[in-house]
Amino acid sequence: MKKLILIILAAILSVSFVSCSKKDYNVTEIDGYIVEESKVPTNYVRIVMKNGDAMLLELYPDEAPITVANFKKLVSEKYYDGIIFHRVISGFMIQGGDPDGDGYSNNDRPNIKGEFNANGVINRIKHERGVISMARSSNPDSASTQFFIVHQTSVINSESLNGQYAAFGKLLAGYGTLDKIASVKTGKNDKPKSKQQMAEVRFVNIVSTPTTPDTE
Repeated sequence: MKKLILIILAAILSVSFVSCSKKDYNVTEIDGYIVEESKVPTNYVRIVMKNGDAMLLELYPDEAPITVANFKKLVSEKYYDGIIFHRVISGFMIQGGDPDGDGYSNNDRPNIKGEFNANGVINRIKHERGVISMARSSNPDSASTQFFIVHQTSVINSESLNGQYAAFGKLLAGYGTLDKIASVKTGKNDKPKSKQQMAEVRFVNIVSTPTTPDTE
């Protein structure tokens, strides 16, 4: 009887430990923005990293409707959960969205039309700090799941990216998280030496905004 009681107590303690150790990724405050998770797609997306840091994105469907629709579909499917930022260049951008984490895979997802000026599509979004854009190969219509977020505004970045890649949104908040990811040590192919993993990517509604928005 005593042995049975000890087994039951051990099981209870084990369950309690798992419950306490599980991280809550439902971040409701990001740099003064109060958000709540939405069960339906919105133009606001929260990226929560494995360490609990978060970024808040606003999508621009009027500028890049095909790109935004593709991104929303992936978010709806929870496609990005667990995927890493596999390429990081401080001062330039952080890139993620490849399920294999090597920059060469899109899990057989279809490619989409490249919505940028050089591909015959008017896109007025400039690649400045915080802008999210689609990564692609030399084929202008090869974007699929991989995206990048611009780390810093610069003439070099603007000249190499503007009109050449499909920008489709921008960070509203979480620039500190962007900076933290951009500052990690990297190795071969600009891959972070410490895993920069997205835990959850979800649609949210904005409940309230800060008095002074984070518009870095």
